[in-house]
Amino acid sequence: MSMFSRFTRRAAAFGFLSLSAVALLLLGGCDSGGRGGRSKAVNTEVEIMTVAPQDVEFSRMITGRTAPVLLAEVRPQVSGIIKERLFAEGADVKAGDVLYLIDDAIYKASYKSAQAALNKVEANNNVLKVKLARFKAMLARKAVSQQDYDDLEALYKSSSAEVRVQKALVDEARIQYEYTRIKAPISGRIGLSAVTPGALVTQHQATMLASIHQLDPIHVKLTMSASELASLRRKMSSGLMEPGSFGKVRLFFDDGTPYEHEGMIDFSDAAVTADTGSVTLRATVKNPDHLLMPNMAVRAELVEGRAVQTLLVPQPAVSLNADGSASLFVLAEGNVAELRTVVLAGSKGRFWQVVDGLKAGEKIITNGLRYVKPGMKVTLAAEGK
Repeated sequence: MSMFSRFTRRAAAFGFLSLSAVALLLLGGCDSGGRGGRSKAVNTEVEIMTVAPQDVEFSRMITGRTAPVLLAEVRPQVSGIIKERLFAEGADVKAGDVLYLIDDAIYKASYKSAQAALNKVEANNNVLKVKLARFKAMLARKAVSQQDYDDLEALYKSSSAEVRVQKALVDEARIQYEYTRIKAPISGRIGLSAVTPGALVTQHQATMLASIHQLDPIHVKLTMSASELASLRRKMSSGLMEPGSFGKVRLFFDDGTPYEHEGMIDFSDAAVTADTGSVTLRATVKNPDHLLMPNMAVRAELVEGRAVQTLLVPQPAVSLNADGSASLFVLAEGNVAELRTVVLAGSKGRFWQVVDGLKAGEKIITNGLRYVKPGMKVTLAAEGK
């Protein structure tokens, strides 16, 4: 046998032995892993928590926008030339403060003319009144005819009607004259003036002269989906929330700083916005320092209600099923895991509110749920809080 043949047979034998050794090692590794896997499968050490009732306030964060409680657009009610502006732009004004003066020469003359015409008809009316009284006494003595008396009485009544008409004309002229002093209709903060002295303004013109916003208190308009609002109302009507606990509003600025004053919802729109499916809510908030300005975007925490002695469970302990139901494991007698269907009503942070299917004092499994099966006996690791 040649040297080459002997070498080939030895190499083949060595290769067979090497492959056998590798196979044994792989089988040993697989067997070890299998035992490790079975060890995990039977590891039923869990953490539990005792459910205790508590009073909980439920709220949600939504966006809002501020709006003035009152907004007045100042416009002239008579035509003329602006003589003077009497306010500082951006200042606070009070209702009745004079803002602009319009040249009043024509209106003042018209008022005086109307007053003089009234004096004239009143004087004539007084003469007729005295004469009618004298004719009445003479009629009793048959000194004048009934016809003469009736004619004078008709003339007196006509004169009295003319007096009333002239008084109305005087009132109209006086009002027109007073309108030359343009006054603030409400109290609030006035903005920029759209005109300067010397400008011509016309009665009831489309362009406003200035606007006044009432800033204290101020409105905050919020939006909520119609379905969420309907769900909240169902909770209130079913007694899940304490009556009167809905509606408190806490505001936050863009940087997260909380606003000092809280507000209350005082209006809910009766219709749903077709495009968005949302409902507009409105809160009124104190604003003494005018930190909130109209059309400012804010974040609002809306208190949906307060639940008295309700049950909260950690969200990881609850399984949400495909059919919409929810379930969790309750620790039964003998440390046996019992699968329980529960009814959820809402969430608070990392917790679910359970309203049915669970009682105060029961223990639930909160951690180690991976290998837990219904009816399985488990080992307790620790009780959570």
